[in-house]
Amino acid sequence: MGIEFKILDLLQNIRTPVGDAVMCFITRLGDAGMVWILLAVILLVIPKTRKSGIVLMTALCVDLVLCNGILKNIFARTRPYDAYKDIRCLIEPQPDYSFPSGHTASSFAAVVPILADRNTRRLGIVALVVAILMALSRIYVCVHYPSDVLAGVIVGIFCGVLACMCYKMKGYSAPKNKSIIH
Repeated sequence: MGIEFKILDLLQNIRTPVGDAVMCFITRLGDAGMVWILLAVILLVIPKTRKSGIVLMTALCVDLVLCNGILKNIFARTRPYDAYKDIRCLIEPQPDYSFPSGHTASSFAAVVPILADRNTRRLGIVALVVAILMALSRIYVCVHYPSDVLAGVIVGIFCGVLACMCYKMKGYSAPKNKSIIH
């Protein structure tokens, strides 16, 4: 915990008003997984990317149960701003526990199926950048320790891979329309 507190303390000293605004905006994109749910809905609407949308929604559901329903309650880790009174949190207090980071886990759970599908791979690169920024924002706004975010990455990737395995999505590419009658 000592090194993690030092990282959070360092961030307190290098914050800027512009950095604060940008990181607060990025972190709010992940509230309730809305950015990823919206992306899944968009993918579901487009026939070529429908399977990615289904797998993405599956990954998010698995993540919700595993991360927010099970792991956070097992570990019950106090948030940094509650554990250390010197830490100034930039957003409103969070209603749940700190470990693992749910925002980070849902972000990486979303990225895996998007990257796994050839039809959405370019979008997956953008999603990966957003996921990384979201993970970093959770540390910057001081609602998570770095280890919470690292665990969130691992849990998210696990959920994404599991969802892809369920749908056998490795390198998925939508099949051509084939008629039963030739």
